[in-house]
Amino acid sequence: MSADIKTDTIDLNGKSVLLVSVKNGEGLIGTCTAGHADHSGNRSNITRLFYIGSEPVIDIICPSYGNKSADKLVSFCPGFQGYDRKVYEIITGCLNRLNSGDSLAVGLRDIFSMLQDGVYKLYISDYYPTDGNGVFFWGGYNISHEVRGTAEHNRTIGDDKVYKPCFLVPTMPLDGFNNKVLVHTEEQVQGRRIEGIVYHISGFHSALLKGHHGSVSCVEKDVPFKCAVIEKITDPYTETVVPAAKPASEEGAEEEKPAPVENHEGITGFRSPSVKIPLEAFPKDMLRLIVGGKTEYKPEHFQTIIAKLGTVRRKAVTNNILPLPVLEKAEQMPDSSMVESAYAIKSLSDEELNCLLAGDVEHNGEVIVSPNFYSSIVTACNFLQFTDTKRFVDFAIAIMENPELGATHDYVSRRVCALETNKKLYGFFKSVVDSGDAKYEKILLTAKTFVDRFEKAG
Repeated sequence: MSADIKTDTIDLNGKSVLLVSVKNGEGLIGTCTAGHADHSGNRSNITRLFYIGSEPVIDIICPSYGNKSADKLVSFCPGFQGYDRKVYEIITGCLNRLNSGDSLAVGLRDIFSMLQDGVYKLYISDYYPTDGNGVFFWGGYNISHEVRGTAEHNRTIGDDKVYKPCFLVPTMPLDGFNNKVLVHTEEQVQGRRIEGIVYHISGFHSALLKGHHGSVSCVEKDVPFKCAVIEKITDPYTETVVPAAKPASEEGAEEEKPAPVENHEGITGFRSPSVKIPLEAFPKDMLRLIVGGKTEYKPEHFQTIIAKLGTVRRKAVTNNILPLPVLEKAEQMPDSSMVESAYAIKSLSDEELNCLLAGDVEHNGEVIVSPNFYSSIVTACNFLQFTDTKRFVDFAIAIMENPELGATHDYVSRRVCALETNKKLYGFFKSVVDSGDAKYEKILLTAKTFVDRFEKAG
């Protein structure tokens, strides 16, 4: 039976959202639970697998019985050396069609039939080709380790907000890297509309289905890595509702108490990381597919996938075979902490920043970021670096100039080092090196490093 694929565009608060539903799909691309297959001996760990065809590709260990607020341990599955060539060629064909002018709904259609049954959001978004922690993604998952930003429910952002995933997990081993292919992609990336295709797997992280060599070229050539995103809509949510305020009481009457926050009975709608869709906004057939679908999907070839988990893997190749400038630029890209802060905070006024510089965590009687001062400085720096470089530089220099904020100097100085071509920072760090002032003790080494790099780049 062939897959039943339908696409629909809905209006959500004045914005168009492209949805696709898949029924009777082949289930060749997706995630599934593999029980306690990590062999760690910790029975509270639950393992999920991202698979392509019959190959288990990415091992995702979920601590604390799958706690959705906990970051995951992520790595390539043992023995993985690549997936079926036919599937690879289909995905490659989809990327070519997108860059030939096809829409997402048309260009990705051959991939849709390979997905698990369900409803997906399709969109285009920029990705940082890192693991979210300053490591270029391609060789960053050889060993299972906790990856910041992989929790489904992000504690910093909160469950009520949406965010766009922006970090990558590879689906091609690094020993597939080829300099000859890289030369070819260097000529192509500047003319492409879409650089890669990704499938969201958890939190801020998506699996890159196509575009590994292109990602290297994009970083090297300073070209944004723009991807077509496939994001499954699965999680129910319930909005909190604040009842309308009562009319102000007459003069002299007892002051009205704030109205309590109430919850809807039942769920409000379904969501993925980047979108929350109320029940009434869904096309009826798509809503029925979500409500009547499986909460946990196991493909027909699940036993074949599990059997391959015990395969012994050859020695892993490290990122060191990639061009050094690419690895250095990856270290300077926004990380999980910065992106979390950008989504957690709506805005920071100059008055609020001045309060933080004065050592105060409140403005007009309200907490600016956090009751903890150090946490407030860290979050504010992350937010500004992600959203407003000029204000970030001004704020960072003001912090490092103030000896009373010495506890934050080391963190702030390391954070601004990513802006290695900024002339204002160079002027400040040059004065730090030349002055020999004791108040700069904590940032002196960082200042010397920044100045040396700036002058060498010349």
